[in-house]
Amino acid sequence: MKLLKNILVAVDFSEPSDRAIDVSIQLAKVFNSSISIIHVSSDETLTKETERKIEIYTYNRISEIKVKIFKENLDIPEVIIEKGIAFEKIIQVAQKKNVNVIIVGSGSKSHDNKFKLGTTVEKLMRKNQIPLWVVKNEPVKPIKSILCPVDFSSPSKRALQNAITLARSFNANLSIIHIFTPYAGNSIRLGSHINVQNEKLYKERKAAFSDFLAHFNLKSIAYTKELLKGNPNVEIIKTIEKQKTDLLLMGTTGKTGISRLLMGSTTEKVTRELPCSLVTTKEQDITDDFLESHLQGVESILIPAKELLKKGKYNEAIDKYLMGLRQYPDNVPIINGLINSYTSIENQQKVKFYTAYKNEILKRYWDI
Repeated sequence: MKLLKNILVAVDFSEPSDRAIDVSIQLAKVFNSSISIIHVSSDETLTKETERKIEIYTYNRISEIKVKIFKENLDIPEVIIEKGIAFEKIIQVAQKKNVNVIIVGSGSKSHDNKFKLGTTVEKLMRKNQIPLWVVKNEPVKPIKSILCPVDFSSPSKRALQNAITLARSFNANLSIIHIFTPYAGNSIRLGSHINVQNEKLYKERKAAFSDFLAHFNLKSIAYTKELLKGNPNVEIIKTIEKQKTDLLLMGTTGKTGISRLLMGSTTEKVTRELPCSLVTTKEQDITDDFLESHLQGVESILIPAKELLKKGKYNEAIDKYLMGLRQYPDNVPIINGLINSYTSIENQQKVKFYTAYKNEILKRYWDI
């Protein structure tokens, strides 16, 4: 199976976007990928002379990029030129083309932006569901060291699966870390009790870490695992500096600050530093393997449930959908099936409940 089969690179002809092109070439060589290039210009009203100059400049720069890619013995990329709001157009094209990863340069921040990222990149992190590869603005080098912090959540599972795939493909060292943040107490009287409690929690977390890793195939790659104590964002950055990490992979939702929808807590702080290039994952994986197995699992529930609903076996369909929802709690097609089933038996209370549930999921994915 082809991994990273479809790559979309966003370019604005800046130095950071040149780095993004370099990374896309690096990946395409390893994964035999197809590269698509998207450039989004402003849709503001300009004079005809100005528009013509911009068109000529865009044509020349795109031509340079195409020649650069062709010289690497790769296929000439598809080029998409759009006008409008950059992050919106990038997301629309990525979804339409079913790309596996969007690659962007770190961008240029405005004077009042606290992040080391441009506005477009920051918004892509917030809104986009496809894996996003943010390339740090420095000369691109071989990927030899990969770091993946995990918090045992589903997004961190996806991030680790992607990290394993990339480590295996690039023959890179993979470091897997989990950060335990001890409880702190100001009271001297509570101090000894808190210490005992922290030791107990640390041992439990250590066992959970081992159980989590047992579900992954780590054979044939060089990896280390480490359970750290402290503040997650501080420990992540310290580890990157210590190991001279080339690439950081993080899930963007989860139980702890490590993975709250990207602009929250730990990921926000790591993003401010941008100590290395990073890949963020939300709903989709950077490889086809995990996603396809996930879809097969969902389809094994949806197809028979839809058939039961079609035959008027509403309660049996509901049982099937509920079983699926326990396995895939945020799957909108399964929730839609429940809404349709409860509508058929005129259970408006359940219809309202699952409609609200669906809306909350969609809001979490797109509006936060």
